[in-house]
Order: sequence, then structure tokens, then C-alpha cells
Amino acid sequence: MYQLSRLLHDYHRDLYNHLEENEISPSLYAAPWFLTLFASQFPLGFVARVFDIIFVQGTEVIFKVALSLLSNNKDCIMACDSFENIVDFLKINIPDMTKDTMDKIVTQVFEMDISKQLHAYEVEYHVINDEMLETSNPSDDTEAFQKLEKANNQLKRQNMDLLEKLQVAHTKIQSLEANIENILSRENKSRSVIRSLEEEKSAYQKAVEQMRKYVPTHVLTDCELLLKDVSCSPNNKTKAGSKQ
Repeated sequence: MYQLSRLLHDYHRDLYNHLEENEISPSLYAAPWFLTLFASQFPLGFVARVFDIIFVQGTEVIFKVALSLLSNNKDCIMACDSFENIVDFLKINIPDMTKDTMDKIVTQVFEMDISKQLHAYEVEYHVINDEMLETSNPSDDTEAFQKLEKANNQLKRQNMDLLEKLQVAHTKIQSLEANIENILSRENKSRSVIRSLEEEKSAYQKAVEQMRKYVPTHVLTDCELLLKDVSCSPNNKTKAGSKQ
């Protein structure tokens, strides 16, 4: 609920202020959305599509869907001028959607990226909780709140920096993994070529052995002597070495 409230505050400040002025917190309307993954109030076709996206992207999808639902009905919510009218609209009118509205919301959910914000809000929430537990003197509430706000801003900046560094590290890891795969692939190809050459060498050796059986011994001796003389000749040494 805190994360959804912070999303509204950062993305739709006027809507956030309107709901706050009428004392409507996210727990009044979003609790059943989150607890049942929108199945308690919304059409089955819409719920099925939400489940599909959750299986693909994870549970942060529920925040994207909630934020998209509120932003698409922002003007109508702002037009409601009382607590009862706003609550009725949130619980009755928003779930009553057409297929075009479903398609629009699903498209917005896929285009939205709020991972960093959600993580930052989670850190803020835990810090505020811890600090509020440690604050025991009511007269120091204002000063404590200012300290908390300053600390939260610093933590938020640090968190964003860490997330960016983490993303860079993930990119490097993916690049290294790709390089390792290429190296392993080349190694496997090299081994395959070596095996093929060894098989050819073995076949040639067998062929030579077969030829030795049919060529007279004195002819082989003369050939060996001739090859030895050619290899030892100063003029042919370089050529023989290169051919070898």
C-alpha cells in the first residue's frame, strides 16, 4: 500500500492530493485488488491477461495494473467530490471495463518500467518503520520527520546508483558469458578438426603400409636415400623444410 501510494505521489500528484483530501488511502480500494490479483472484482478475461503478464514479469505487475487503472480513470475520479462517490467509482465503475480498455491497460503495463522506484520505496518504508520505532518523544516528531526525509532522500539516491551499477555489472556478465560460449564453441570445432585430421592420418598410414607390401624393398630403399639426399642438399634444404 505504501509503494502504491508513493507511485501515485510521483506519477499523478493531483490525483494523489485529491484522494488524500478525501481521506481515501490505497487500502480502501487496492487491498482486494492485490490480495486476489484483481480476481475479486474484475472481468475474467481481464484477470486471465493479468495472470499471463504476472507469469512473464513477476509480481510487480500488480502495481503497474493498479497505476494504469487509476491513471486511465483519473478525470472521472477527480470529478467525484465526496468520499462515498470516489469509493463507489473505484469499486464499481473501474472494474466495469470494455475490451478496448483492457487492451489499452495491457499495452501500458508492458511499456511501464517501475522496478527501480518500487525497490526505492521498499527501502524508504523499512527505514521509516525503524526510525519511527526508535522515536519515543512526541515533541521531537517534526525534527525526526525532517531527519527521516533527508535520510530517505540520501538512501534513494544511493539505491538508484547501486541499481545502475548492478545493471552495468549484469551487462558485463552477459557479455562475458557470450564470449565464453564463443570460446567453447571454437574449442569444440577445433577438437572436431583435430579428430578428423587424426583419422585422415591413420588412413594415410594404413594406405602407406599397404603400398609397402606391393613395392619392392630395393625401390623403397632407393626412394628413402633419394629423399634423404634432397633434404640434406643446401639448395633444397629451405624448400624441403617448408614442404615438410
